[in-house]
Amino acid sequence: MCKIIFSSRKDITDKLATPLSVNRYKIRLKKPKLVGINIFKGAFNLLIHPLYVIMYFLKNNGLTMIYKKLTVTSLSLCFLFSLFINPVALNAWNETGHKIIAAIAWDNLTPIAKENIIEILKVAPKDSDLLTLFDKNAPSNTEQYFLNVAYWPDMVRDRNKTTRYKKYHEGNWHYIGSYWKQTPGGPVEATGLVEKENVAERISYFQSTLASAEVSNEIKAVQIAWVLHLIGDIHNPLHNASRVTTKDPDGDRGGNSFALADKWPTNLHSFWDGIIDVNSPKSENTTSFDYYTTKAKEISSKHPKEEFGKLIQVQDPSIWTKEGKRIVMDSLYPETLIEGQKPSIEYQEKSFEIAQQRMALSGYRMAEFLNAIFN
Repeated sequence: MCKIIFSSRKDITDKLATPLSVNRYKIRLKKPKLVGINIFKGAFNLLIHPLYVIMYFLKNNGLTMIYKKLTVTSLSLCFLFSLFINPVALNAWNETGHKIIAAIAWDNLTPIAKENIIEILKVAPKDSDLLTLFDKNAPSNTEQYFLNVAYWPDMVRDRNKTTRYKKYHEGNWHYIGSYWKQTPGGPVEATGLVEKENVAERISYFQSTLASAEVSNEIKAVQIAWVLHLIGDIHNPLHNASRVTTKDPDGDRGGNSFALADKWPTNLHSFWDGIIDVNSPKSENTTSFDYYTTKAKEISSKHPKEEFGKLIQVQDPSIWTKEGKRIVMDSLYPETLIEGQKPSIEYQEKSFEIAQQRMALSGYRMAEFLNAIFN
């Protein structure tokens, strides 16, 4: 990733205007997985450094207007370059959301399923770093391990750990590119590119491989981590649909292109990512583990298994993704949600209710999924 580090507005002009301070202006590349990135970095430096010299001359010879225009040009080039080498990643629920869902699932697993799952997770491949998430000295260490593992597929997005990133990161697995559009008569289906490997397809695939005696426990450990994560992902409505508009003819990438405000939430997807943290934040004197498990019990109490009836027994991911898409089309893009503005209080409250309900159902279905295989 590219980080442009300035401490203040004055720092920007000082650093861009003084050739001798170029070493203090830092562009940090964190080993992104892009072919030829060093070539682009070198070309960028060849382009931007002469501008420093020119601006220094202009500033010290009274040519202020030209100097200011070149300053803006330089900053623009830096910004565009950072966008190029830092592609947007799609997350579903954030760490809080995934671990709450996992905690709900854990509370509904049978003792035998818990034991079998943890035993398999303990033989995870060393290069996956899954075993580093297990703290044998922690209270409720097996439950904590289970919750930590549920967030692992987002952890492997870290490009700094190059080997792990290349081997285990799978961006397309987190969502399905199913499309829709708004018409005068209401929302309707639309067409677009759907990746062969997607969240629904992968859950179905792991459903069969985890039950197979021919798959090693080492491989199953990684697959369990993906299942814990993806069943959470697929119950986030925005990971099941992409809205097609004139502005976004290829879809809005699950709300990522639907801007809301300059500060959080910057877009509709980020609004849903952090919906629990914002509406029910952790207190300073509460541990993260206690926070996750307490919220899981609160949501389960608010949305008990009886509320969903036979829906929990529905174990077809293709049906799960249709549920999510229907929620998106019917509820997530009302006329009152205006691009470029923060969502209304009414929208925030309704979304929080939907999110909690989806998390509860996700946890119950995850437990049902795992009990059927490991009990």
